[in-house]
Amino acid sequence: MPSAARLLLTGALTLAALLPTPPPAVADEFVGRARVRSADTIEVAGTRVRLDGICAPGLGQQCRLRGRVHDCGRIAADALRDLTIGATVRCIRRAEATPGEVRATCFADGYDLSEGMVYTGWAVAEPQRGKRYMRLERDARAARRGLWRGEFAAEWRGGAK
Repeated sequence: MPSAARLLLTGALTLAALLPTPPPAVADEFVGRARVRSADTIEVAGTRVRLDGICAPGLGQQCRLRGRVHDCGRIAADALRDLTIGATVRCIRRAEATPGEVRATCFADGYDLSEGMVYTGWAVAEPQRGKRYMRLERDARAARRGLWRGEFAAEWRGGAK
């Protein structure tokens, strides 16, 4: 290689080494053990993940079951914990939720967690994003599973149930 070309190449490589590197690309898939944060939010592989297509009561949100007031947010979070305990969870990014949190469809050993939460009645399908879960919600309501056994105010859904 001629010395002028070598000098240009060396200069370009030196300049490239000095430039800041772009941040690493955000992964589209997260795999690992889940840490349940709430009834529709988990942490997997260091990423906070909101389950796509569903809404669930927040921790401390009350509901009435069999005439008694309960912390249905905690009960719903426990239901999600039951679905994830001991399982390898794989989440596929769908969108950004809020800063520091992504929306994803997550599977515990192959089982769709959003589907499980809606089926058991501890979450409801989001009208805009959870159309595939609407039938499961109707079935859970008809069977009076989970939240559907009593009364709850779905502030997180925009109406009372």
